Amino acid sequence: MNRSRIIRVSFFLALLVSGSLHAQVIEYQGQTASGAYYLIAIPEGWTDADNLVIWNHGYQGYTSSEPKANPSLGPLEDFVLDQGYAMAASSFSQTGWAVFNSHVDNQQLYEKFLELADEPEKVFIQGASMGGIVSVRDLEAKLIPNVDGALLMCGAVAGAENWIEAFDLRMIYEAVCSNVNNGELPTDSWTEQPLPLLGEIQFFESLQQCTGLVADSYIDGLLGKLLQTPEQLQRLNQILELTNTHKDFLLLNLGYAVFEIPSLVNDSTKLNGSKPFGNVSVDYGDEQINKIVQRVVALPSANQQFLNNYTPSGDIGNTRIVSIHTSKDGLVRPANQQALIKLLPADQLTTAIVVEEEPSHCSFTDGEGFAAWLELVSWVDGENQPTVTSLQSTCNEIEGDSGQCRFDPQFQLADQLLTYPRIDSVSPAGVNSYDAITGILAIESLVVSGDTSAYSLDLLPPADESVLFTIADVEKIEPFALWQHQSTFVSEDLLLYLPQVEIAPYTSGDTVYDVFMRYISDGEQNGLELIEYQSAP
Repeated sequence: MNRSRIIRVSFFLALLVSGSLHAQVIEYQGQTASGAYYLIAIPEGWTDADNLVIWNHGYQGYTSSEPKANPSLGPLEDFVLDQGYAMAASSFSQTGWAVFNSHVDNQQLYEKFLELADEPEKVFIQGASMGGIVSVRDLEAKLIPNVDGALLMCGAVAGAENWIEAFDLRMIYEAVCSNVNNGELPTDSWTEQPLPLLGEIQFFESLQQCTGLVADSYIDGLLGKLLQTPEQLQRLNQILELTNTHKDFLLLNLGYAVFEIPSLVNDSTKLNGSKPFGNVSVDYGDEQINKIVQRVVALPSANQQFLNNYTPSGDIGNTRIVSIHTSKDGLVRPANQQALIKLLPADQLTTAIVVEEEPSHCSFTDGEGFAAWLELVSWVDGENQPTVTSLQSTCNEIEGDSGQCRFDPQFQLADQLLTYPRIDSVSPAGVNSYDAITGILAIESLVVSGDTSAYSLDLLPPADESVLFTIADVEKIEPFALWQHQSTFVSEDLLLYLPQVEIAPYTSGDTVYDVFMRYISDGEQNGLELIEYQSAP
């Protein structure tokens, strides 16, 4: 360890020994223009030669519809304030997935700080869980100028993509539990918000009846095992295997799918009813599940709206980032780190994994968190870029030989976050073609969601003063013996999805399009309106 780091660790050890060395701070609380609450703490004697740390908190669920009036300053608060840094935190103006507006909230937080104090010499950001992607959005939005360093802890830094796993979990769970008495989730639609209390009771009842998980989790020992039938155990293991979920996280992750996704979709300040998740082209790797799973179409515009809030681009300026994660995190998976690794220059990013025996979300020891912070600060101050080895060494200096330091340079991240990536959709069966001369759209094989029948048909072009294609020449055909990605009509949303439509006359190499149409019936006419299209992968 170099001299600068020795000094910093020695200072911290002095704090631990004294147990009473706490900076005298002045706290300011209030609301910014966006409606977010703020807490700002400024040590006595702080000057513009000193630094500011902004803390970004994690997810605040649907049961809390209003932002908390007393935001915390994070797990490193006492240590950071004792080092002489000022700290600031916003509640954010939105609860739940707050990334739609968090960058504006934090801009206003920073401006409020400048009203109370001078411009700091350096600015740091700390964020955990959802606060990780909030922090990345702060860096990329550049509404807080010249952020020098960021410490991310178990950050959901792949952004919006994390929610696809929750969506797939619900789809697979419902398919596995479809024939279980009282195994239904509290709502039929994945976008419908369950009723308060009653919905939660039905949710636990569903989990218990289908998987026996509630008894297994909450009744210790042999009795809990005896209350779980072999059929429940088989269904539980099938769900866990297909979704790559650890049993300790199934209840929590399914809860996000059942309670949090509807809140996200229906919030007028977020998606406002747009449905960004689809699985019409996803092969879930199990033929029976593929046949019965609910198929959903996501319009490209809805998907893009969600990805915009937020998927990182890598444009972080000169900020240096240390990002740490627990190895068995089943809520925000460690593979989130791949998003940063693939986007950011290696000389601006250090990632490190803490290898744990029991699964947790963000359960770092004090020494691990402090070491990551000290190493980041030293790096920003001109010392060498941290490595996993140096993080472990600094942690050991803090904790001694206590087993409280678990950074492992040998840990290998999974290549991708998603169990079922959307970008590698299965090639569709059946040919769809649009005749540019006649205007006829020919569909070779189409299925209706929830139905086992298949059809071929033509769509005739709109007549004068109409925008609706009309259905003609419908023929019932033999469905595929095995599930196939193909043209699908989703009855619930009246959406028709046509993959890889060729424009005739078609030659190899021409662009093909995924086409999205909506069925319209207004009393005077009915048919299908073209609403969106995109170049197919």
